[in-house]
Amino acid sequence: MRAASEVMSKFRLAVVQLRVGSVKADNLSRVRRLVKEAAGQGSKVVLLPECFNSPYGTSFFSTYAEKIPGESTQVLSEVAKENKLYLVGGSIPEEDAGKLYNSCTVFGPDGEMILKHRKVCVFLTCSGYPLRCSHGRVPAVCT
Repeated sequence: MRAASEVMSKFRLAVVQLRVGSVKADNLSRVRRLVKEAAGQGSKVVLLPECFNSPYGTSFFSTYAEKIPGESTQVLSEVAKENKLYLVGGSIPEEDAGKLYNSCTVFGPDGEMILKHRKVCVFLTCSGYPLRCSHGRVPAVCT
């Protein structure tokens, strides 16, 4: 078995923070620009924030939700391929079969989707009260 130091290589990772507004196309344009900027600085992996394509909060989900694949994931695929990097798409509101999800997608340097992850519960609060989600009632725990 090879030592971890032989397997691991160094790479630059960028964590993108962006101002998100109410116009999805503008948000996606900012994503394109900021990922390109990160790639220009040598990043091989770029992480986007939660709800990068829409205002933050479950009250916006029904308005901004889209299928996966869809508009936002198409942009992520193109940007990952154009910049030859791994792109973690924070999360977007996803609609599937009439249900809403807060979903994260990951794309490889070839623009192919590697992963889609749906959060178990959307936006837990720090109230400590049980919340309803698709898996039943769960306690909210904040650290």
